[in-house]
Amino acid sequence: CPTCALTRGAACGVATARCGRGLSCRAPPGEPRPLHALTRGRGACMPLPENTTPGVEATDAKGSAAPETVSPESAEMTQEQLLGSSHLMAPSGDDLPILWNAISNYQSAKALEVAEATTGKRPCQRELYSVLERLAQEQQKAGDRIYTFYLPNCSKDGFYYSKQCETSLDGEAGLCWCVYPWNGKKIPGSVEVRGDPGCHQYFH
Repeated sequence: CPTCALTRGAACGVATARCGRGLSCRAPPGEPRPLHALTRGRGACMPLPENTTPGVEATDAKGSAAPETVSPESAEMTQEQLLGSSHLMAPSGDDLPILWNAISNYQSAKALEVAEATTGKRPCQRELYSVLERLAQEQQKAGDRIYTFYLPNCSKDGFYYSKQCETSLDGEAGLCWCVYPWNGKKIPGSVEVRGDPGCHQYFH
């Protein structure tokens, strides 16, 4: 049943049916490329964290009332959380499920005015929200088709992972490069490759 909700522990991704109530499609713990895992259907339906708010989930098509308060934990949204909501799966015929999932999650969080995620203390999250704002605007353009784009890969503390990659929806691996975790700037002399750029060599 392609439209039935998936059960706990079931494999999921951007092109699968949504997870059941109270579950969210997430990349495996420790997965270095959560976005890549979700695009390949290597996620799993897991219970939602207790501190997840209905507004941040944005799972109900009817809409959910925003909570009175937003905890710091729910405000610290990572790239995985923004891109991994199984309940925002696009129709199977949609070419841009990842991008639109991210935008839908972003707009939901923005509606809650999650200022904590956009403070100067979290440079990667701030850039991520800025990029999603731009993509949300581009989505509204008639006939706009985006197949390659960049979303900052942020750690849970709001800084950058040293390895950053493009997201490609045309089946070809995107370019990857190395950055400084504290500001996201590309490391001078580092290469751009479709694979592992070996970022660890710059931090020993």
